[in-house]
Amino acid sequence: MHEASGESTTERLFPIFVREGRSRKRYKAGYIDRAGDVAVPATFDHAYPFRFGLASVRQGDRWGAINVKGELVIPPCSGSPLVFTEGLAQTSQGDHRGLINDHGEVVLAPRYRSISHYSSGLACFYDGRLYGYLDALGRQVIPPFFEDARAFSEGLAAVKLNGTWGYVAPDGSTKIPIRFVCDRGMAGPFRQGLARVARNGKWGHINKDGEFVIEPRFEMAYEFDEGLAPVILNQRTGYVDRSGELVIPTVFLRGRRFSEGLAAVDVGTGRAHTSSASLCENGFIRPDGEFAIPPSFIYVGAFQDGICLVENETSIGYIDDCGAFLWESGWVELGDFDPHHLLPPEGR
Repeated sequence: MHEASGESTTERLFPIFVREGRSRKRYKAGYIDRAGDVAVPATFDHAYPFRFGLASVRQGDRWGAINVKGELVIPPCSGSPLVFTEGLAQTSQGDHRGLINDHGEVVLAPRYRSISHYSSGLACFYDGRLYGYLDALGRQVIPPFFEDARAFSEGLAAVKLNGTWGYVAPDGSTKIPIRFVCDRGMAGPFRQGLARVARNGKWGHINKDGEFVIEPRFEMAYEFDEGLAPVILNQRTGYVDRSGELVIPTVFLRGRRFSEGLAAVDVGTGRAHTSSASLCENGFIRPDGEFAIPPSFIYVGAFQDGICLVENETSIGYIDDCGAFLWESGWVELGDFDPHHLLPPEGR
């Protein structure tokens, strides 16, 4: 049995990608447990992480979903992965998106260009011209009205009208006036009570009253996790705390949000242009900015339950928080599907 309203109490499983033969483009996907033991054999053509007791898997060009026993509980039916939030997932047929529930029942036949994940009982949709919001039955409760819009987070959603951004409540009322001009991006979702917006070309963070808590002074700012947020100055990334103090200097080429006390960073020395080994410039820092795991990977995901998917020049696998491999296979090209970037933040 799987759960729709909260994370499954069953032990979490993690997708693995096992190379077939010498080709880096040929692989099969399965799942391991937290100890690195194979729990679901690698028989699928691709696999996404478990959420709320279900994981989306691909057979051929269609996606379905399995439970933690590896049983196919939703047969392959969608052209895109089924990522469930609040018991619903976007499904696709060609260029059109609809909704399916976690029992495999079609709630809304594909008709929209895109549908976001659900939060606060609503999902953002795009009809090809404008954005609006659907309820859990697939009904338009906020008609298509906005030039751009995003999913709800912490009870508010970023929306765009006449070139400027603001925030609305689930009933469609404006909670933060539509007045922010975000030329190089969109107004961000609220995380830990703060959201990133721009003013005069610089980015900072506002609270739910629409007041700047961190004054706009960055080339870009991102969401908070575990009390810290990545920011960019002079094309390098560092981290600010909730008061706006730059607690980790802007010395990295790229930096991701913190998860379980660690954040992936790219030191970006530029040596990647001279040797393949020097592509391995990604590692993990602690909140004090010191490396917990030195740069030794080409690709790094995010830690979840103490393990993280990584790639170096020869292999793909999961490491623990000391950097030791728990599971490892030959390096493969996953293409456009990154299993650590597709998940809505509410359910990671």
